[in-house]
Amino acid sequence: MTTAGHAFGDPQQTNPDLPVIPPRPPQQQRQQQQQQPRQRQRIRPRDRRIVQAFALTALIPALLVLKWTDETNSVQKSMKPPEKVTDVPQGATGTLAGAQWKVIGRQTVDPPAFGTGPKDATATQLQVVLAVRPDDEAAAKAIGSYGVVYTFTDGDGRSWSATGLTTGTARPGAVARLTVKGTVPRTRAAVLALRVQAPKASRKPGTPLPSLRFAP
Repeated sequence: MTTAGHAFGDPQQTNPDLPVIPPRPPQQQRQQQQQQPRQRQRIRPRDRRIVQAFALTALIPALLVLKWTDETNSVQKSMKPPEKVTDVPQGATGTLAGAQWKVIGRQTVDPPAFGTGPKDATATQLQVVLAVRPDDEAAAKAIGSYGVVYTFTDGDGRSWSATGLTTGTARPGAVARLTVKGTVPRTRAAVLALRVQAPKASRKPGTPLPSLRFAP
């Protein structure tokens, strides 16, 4: 029993073919222990690329959402607000922007000539005269301002821009005379309706922009 116990405690006698591994010096052991945590913290280039790819994949949807939101806001700003058009028959009165509007005259004249070139025989100037009575001071200031939009339209969805000019100064409760002029095709002048759109600043949030369409 004494011999067997001595052989178990002596590796060279129990396994004579194994080489003897000398113990590491204490200083070398401490250096190895200090280097091991550093080696564990390093990421291989291949693993780093994989992590970067995952991070980029997660970032792309967020960038797309931001771009989509920005483009959506830009489109919403550039889109025309919804419009509510009220048709006004011949001889009737329409209410718009705190005032009463009524067509009292309509005629066509030759458009103004520009330069020395020949006149365009296919065009004419359409003039529509309106009687407008504002209800208050704010409506009186709005009449004839740049915020009001005037257009001549046909039944096919085409339109021609026009300008409005008041005679004198509009006052609350008093009737003012306003003339709308625009150059239109001569063959379409008799069938064009006049559309008067209220200033965009007067539109209440969540409501369409009102306008009047006077029958030809």
